[in-house]
Amino acid sequence: MDQTTRNPLLTAPIPMPDWLWEMEKAYADRVIVDDEEKMRFVVDIAVENVRHGTGGPFAAAIFEIRTNRLIALGINTVVPAKQSWAHAEMTAFAHAQNKLDQESLKGCMLVTSCEPCAMCSGATPWSGVERVIYGAPRFMAEKVGFDEGYKGEHWEEEFAKRKIQVVGPMLGEDAYAPFKLYTKKHGEIY
Repeated sequence: MDQTTRNPLLTAPIPMPDWLWEMEKAYADRVIVDDEEKMRFVVDIAVENVRHGTGGPFAAAIFEIRTNRLIALGINTVVPAKQSWAHAEMTAFAHAQNKLDQESLKGCMLVTSCEPCAMCSGATPWSGVERVIYGAPRFMAEKVGFDEGYKGEHWEEEFAKRKIQVVGPMLGEDAYAPFKLYTKKHGEIY
């Protein structure tokens, strides 16, 4: 009897693509102080995710607030992983929590290439992050066909009540670059 027959896994492990792993190692102890520079870094990762064909047009990163040091990267891997929850923010949360060996990301910030969807904004307060910086507003994702779900009109105020600072949208049309490339490559809309 094999392991999955005795004790099935809820989901198969989702490995980081080699290019993302190399990027994370290269930036492991790099400090990025400026919010706009952090956002450009994350949007570039979203573009690379599309370019490499390793997932959707979304990326996220977890940084330590005190030092501005990169902790973990995450990308959207919904289609290749066959997991509806594998959004960039969710994979970034999971990866950072694994690296830090703790369930709370207190003292950390989430930098995400697009305004969090309903699922990701729901998970954000429980992740423990204290700051969220996002690039593209939800309408940019919806413009190409993604369903961002309903999360309430005043989500930023609700985050503020939980002492989570929100900054965004950022970069204007530059934040649309991953979506533009995904459309050009006829990426699957899910």
